[in-house]
Amino acid sequence: MEIQPEISLVIPVFRNRETLRPLYARLRSVLDGAGWSWELIAVHDACPEGSLNVLRELAARDPRIRILDLPRNVGQHRAIWIGLHETRGRYVVVMDADLQDPPEAIPLLRKALEEAQGRALVIFAGRRGRYERLDRMLTSWLFKRALHWICGAPVDAGTFCLMEGRVAEALRRWDAPEPHLPTLLACAGFPARVVPIHRSPRPAGRSAYTTGMRWRLGWRILRTAWALKRDPASFLRSSIAVPVPSDRKDIFEEASATDVRED
Repeated sequence: MEIQPEISLVIPVFRNRETLRPLYARLRSVLDGAGWSWELIAVHDACPEGSLNVLRELAARDPRIRILDLPRNVGQHRAIWIGLHETRGRYVVVMDADLQDPPEAIPLLRKALEEAQGRALVIFAGRRGRYERLDRMLTSWLFKRALHWICGAPVDAGTFCLMEGRVAEALRRWDAPEPHLPTLLACAGFPARVVPIHRSPRPAGRSAYTTGMRWRLGWRILRTAWALKRDPASFLRSSIAVPVPSDRKDIFEEASATDVRED
């Protein structure tokens, strides 16, 4: 009989080779220290820089880590959405792998959700601090206010959040052109609250998004939000099977200590 974990974590992985080991160590310290059962669904988004190698190393040591190895790059937001199809926990946490989101905030998010007593089903980590260049902070500020105007997403929300498991189940039925998590949650009407959390600068590596990519992605998200608000039913699916990219089906891995290769 499969035991339901208390918490499922969905983490998209791309260019995170240097941060995966410390991220895992901090997550294990926080979650094991709280006495919670958990699983980590690492969605490897076809990174060419060695991230899969590290994930396999960690999964060989800890069976709570499941690697979802995508055959081609689908982008951060769709990788998260695919990962949500495999969650089993009572609560679901979504966060980045670059250590800008602090794992130590997860108990605060869970406490806020439990104290809401059903008046909120999602708790966002409200971004605080100077965690990237000023020009990127400014464009992010403008984008989030435009998104809030269109669909009501919190102006300080990113992808770091904790939600009830039933919310993740509901999101599986949506297939938007750009499945940006705060947009999906806002357009679906799930009540949400924000807990201010200090976000750190990236300790290693670099963002996968260039300036041009940020502008194009932001425009696609805003268009998706507008379409979802106008006609949400058109984005509902009749089937909720895992939306695996069509060129490969065997994306879950059974890791072993010797099953390690360069990606």
